[in-house]
Amino acid sequence: MTKYEEDYIKYIYSKIELEDRAVKITEIAGDFMYSKQSVIEMIKKMEVRGYVKYIPYKGVTLTTEGKKFGARMARVHRLWELFLVNELEMKWHEIDDEAHLLEHATSELLEAKLYEYLGRPEFCPHGSPISDENGEIQKKRYLTLEQARVGDTFTVKKVEDEPSLLKYLEGRSVRIGVKIVIQSVLECDGLINGRKGKDEVFISRESAKLIYGIIS
Repeated sequence: MTKYEEDYIKYIYSKIELEDRAVKITEIAGDFMYSKQSVIEMIKKMEVRGYVKYIPYKGVTLTTEGKKFGARMARVHRLWELFLVNELEMKWHEIDDEAHLLEHATSELLEAKLYEYLGRPEFCPHGSPISDENGEIQKKRYLTLEQARVGDTFTVKKVEDEPSLLKYLEGRSVRIGVKIVIQSVLECDGLINGRKGKDEVFISRESAKLIYGIIS
C-alpha cells in the first residue's frame, strides 16, 4: 500500500470511527485540497484492492479490512502525538505533521513497544481515542462548545486538529480537561465569551464547532 492510500484510509477512518456514515467525495477533496476527479480515481483503485466501498451520490465507506487498517494508522499516529508531547515537550499544535511522518515508518513491534512505554494510553493530546491492542476504543459522545449557553460550564474533552485553533487555545492555557464558564454569546455572529478561572477566552462560532466536551 502506498503512503497516499494509507492517508486516505486513515482520513476516512477518522471521520467514521465514532459515527458510521459515508464520507462524501467533496469532503475528502476539500480537506486534501485535491480535485474531485483525482479523489474518485484513487477511491476506485482502493475499492479494487478491497479497502473501501464507493456508493454513488452518497460517498465512501470502509470495508472490514479497511476499518482494521485505518484503526491501526490512527492508533499509531495518536501514539506518536502523545510521545512528542510527553517526551519531547512539543506543543499540541506542532505535532500532527511530525506524527504523520513517523506513522508511515512504524512497525507493529515498535507500535506495541510505544504503547507500553506510554502506559497504555486511551487518548491522544487532542482527546481522540487510542485503541488498545485488540482494536477496542473508548467511545465517547460529546457536545460541541457551540451548543453551550450562557451560564453553562463546558469541560473540554476533545479538540479537532486545526493548528491555528490549537495554537490560540495553547496561548490561553485551554487544554483537555479545562473548564470554561460561558459568560455571553453574541446573537449576530455566535462569538462566545468564556471565562477560564480569572481569564477571558473568546471563541468564534466556527471554532466552537471543533471543540467537544461536557456541559454542566
